[in-house]
Amino acid sequence: MDSPNPKKRKRDNKHYSEDYVLGEEEDIEGKHTFDLLEKLESNQFSQSFVKEMEGKDFTISYLQQYGFDKPVLFKDKADLGLLVPNKIFSVNDVKICVGSRRQIDVMDVNTQKNIVMTMKEWQKYFDDPVRHRILNVLSLEFSHTKLDNYVQSPSIVRQIDWVDSV
Repeated sequence: MDSPNPKKRKRDNKHYSEDYVLGEEEDIEGKHTFDLLEKLESNQFSQSFVKEMEGKDFTISYLQQYGFDKPVLFKDKADLGLLVPNKIFSVNDVKICVGSRRQIDVMDVNTQKNIVMTMKEWQKYFDDPVRHRILNVLSLEFSHTKLDNYVQSPSIVRQIDWVDSV
C-alpha cells in the first residue's frame, strides 16, 4: 500500500463563474466610485504627479518645449476647443445617433470576457436599475454618424493627430 507523498500539496484552482451575481445594487455603486479630485487632493498623491493647466496654455509650442510626460488636468474645458454633448445627453440619445443595431464591444468586468452587444441591448442594460453584472463599453466608433455632430476632440489633438493632419 502506497503512502501519500508528504511533499505533494493539493492545488486549489480558482474558477470564475459567468453566472456571478454581486447582490445588491449598492455593492456595485460602492465598489466602483471614483472621484478624481478626491484622489488628487489626498495626501497619498504628490501634487507634482499631475500638471494642472488652463486650456489656452496647452499648445503645440508648450508640448515642444516641455513634452508630455505626466497627466494633465483641466478643471475647465474652456479654451480646449472640444465639443461634448450636454449633461442631459443619455445612452438613448447615443443609440438614436449611431443606430440601435450598431454593434459594440463590451467587457464583463468579472470574467474579463468580451461580449458583442447592439446599442439597443446596451441601452436596455444601462437603463435597468437592477444589474447582475458589471459591463464596460470598450469603444464606440461613431464617425460618419449623427453623434459626430455632438463630439469634437480638443483642438491640440486635431492639430497633432495624423488622422486629421495627413
